[in-house]
Amino acid sequence: MIVVGLETSSTIAGIAVIRDRQVMAEASQELGGVHAEKLPGMLERIMGDLDVQWSEVEGFAISIGPGSYTGLRVGLSLVKGLSYVTKRPVAAVPTLDAIAFQVPCCRYPVHVLTDARRGQVYEARYDTSGGWPERQSDFRVGPLEDVLASIEDKVMLVGSGVDAYRPDIAAVLGERVCFPPEGAGRLIASSTAFLGLDRLKRGEESDLNALEPLYLRKTDFARQPPSRLERTPPSETSPAAPGPTGRAETSSE
Repeated sequence: MIVVGLETSSTIAGIAVIRDRQVMAEASQELGGVHAEKLPGMLERIMGDLDVQWSEVEGFAISIGPGSYTGLRVGLSLVKGLSYVTKRPVAAVPTLDAIAFQVPCCRYPVHVLTDARRGQVYEARYDTSGGWPERQSDFRVGPLEDVLASIEDKVMLVGSGVDAYRPDIAAVLGERVCFPPEGAGRLIASSTAFLGLDRLKRGEESDLNALEPLYLRKTDFARQPPSRLERTPPSETSPAAPGPTGRAETSSE
């Protein structure tokens, strides 16, 4: 089964083409805010290099966030168009699930933290001891220190939030925190593709009419004053600022 996976939840866009459990091709590129202009061309080049016809693709996997508002919208629009044209199903994969997928068989609970800017992080807790990420919490967004205060046991932390705030995390959690090797926890399209493949095989395809990016609403974590670890100038837009519907519609751009 050939699946095309797209990862566009940050300024780095990723594309992977897999066949069952084998990666046929994978590429990523820093696109900044120009996903719409460059992403289709990236995909066409990869498919051409592989000499894979669209009729051979049996499904698509798309990272749905939380993450970059613009990137998520562009990626989802592209995969919806491809699905409509090819008549192939789409599997929606939460971005944090795809990151947890990269830390299999961990003896400790895995917390995925991705940078939401201004001292805030997106977070979810996973059990990967069985080799597959089993989410054990809701997705949350809030100040880093509040998220860390909720962690009481020894854990593995992974994701761009760890890269951004590692000294602060180590200072708060001390010996209760483990970090994966450098390079683990990156946003890579093959993780999205493999999780999407599993969902498609189980018949868990998404309803394209209802499918939207995952924008986190404010939770109890986000009811605190601005984080003391704020590192982004106040003039920049906060990723956790809700839009007209109360959703957190901007993020890591």
